[in-house]
Amino acid sequence: MMNPTSEKTFSAFLPVTLIALASIMLLSWNLMIVISQHSNGLRISAQQDVQLEQAAQTEVKLKQMMTDLVSLSKEDTDAAAIVKRYGIVFNSPGAKPAAEKPASK
Repeated sequence: MMNPTSEKTFSAFLPVTLIALASIMLLSWNLMIVISQHSNGLRISAQQDVQLEQAAQTEVKLKQMMTDLVSLSKEDTDAAAIVKRYGIVFNSPGAKPAAEKPASK
């Protein structure tokens, strides 16, 4: 016969410990993902700053090129043809664009 005192009893602490360990592992995994995403976000932000600076430099160079082309078009027929073909108009910074006529009905 079995002696009631010889039966193995499990502690109620074991399931709580297993749940706590699983929760710690899950939260650690989530923390690693968040840290990874944050570092990727910082890296992408730095790349966008570099690209924005390059775009600004390109815009300045393009404006200089268009200004040179417009001034060259006064003397060179090929440059004048390019300006006319693409409709390049270079206004001075303080000038207002010409007012458009209202459409007649």
